[in-house]
Amino acid sequence: MREHRIAATAMVVTFLAVSTAQAGGGGVTGGSTEITQLLNHAELAASVGKQAEMVEQNVQAQITRLQQYVTMVQNLKQVPESMISQTIGPYRTQITNYQSLYSAVSQLGQAANATSALFGRSVSEMNATGMSPSQWLSAYTNLATTRGGLYQQQLIQDMGNLGTLAERARNLQEIQSQIPNVTGNVQGLQMLNQQSNVLAGEMVDLHALLQRQVAQQMQDRIEQTQSQASASALMQARQARAQQLDSTEKSQIQSGQFDILNDAQ
Repeated sequence: MREHRIAATAMVVTFLAVSTAQAGGGGVTGGSTEITQLLNHAELAASVGKQAEMVEQNVQAQITRLQQYVTMVQNLKQVPESMISQTIGPYRTQITNYQSLYSAVSQLGQAANATSALFGRSVSEMNATGMSPSQWLSAYTNLATTRGGLYQQQLIQDMGNLGTLAERARNLQEIQSQIPNVTGNVQGLQMLNQQSNVLAGEMVDLHALLQRQVAQQMQDRIEQTQSQASASALMQARQARAQQLDSTEKSQIQSGQFDILNDAQ
């Protein structure tokens, strides 16, 4: 437990360092160090995915136990129906709550695995190209904004996954808060909460960083297009002016020659 908390705290520190460096401020800029930090992100995302899978199994075990108890009570032949309904009512409520919890954990695990895949892909691409994380981020968003198509679809999907992860973590907290003693009954749920909260917070920041990167590149493209249009307009104006001066000079020369001929006559 202590090791996980230390790792989670370290993740916050390293992410802020990378974000600052990518945003243009001070901080870590060394390629190998950034790669290590990105690998830490990937490991935490993968850890949340695995933890969610384990908690899913534990929640399902609780659901099965409650369903068995309800079935056992329903099979009591000597007990009045009204008493059976009164007895199993709270257990049915618990089953519904645990089913909601199971769904929330499953969705969180899927979001964590999608995020882990994003980091795994980025690390693989950086190893293949020799790029630092900041260089990769710039190239990745630049492809999406300039080429569009599949590159833009991938960026939209990745940003959606980052936003979804934070949403899934909040949803898990809300659902478990409605179930009494749930962290004591479901092994691993408390650890999943701690890890997912740290990861979700970091992904919110990364999502914002991607948005700023895309917005800046879009603005740069607009400014570049405007600059090119202005340069083209200036060139056309100068060419038109030069043609006008040339025409004027030719007209003056021809007019002067005509006057000389008249004088000679």
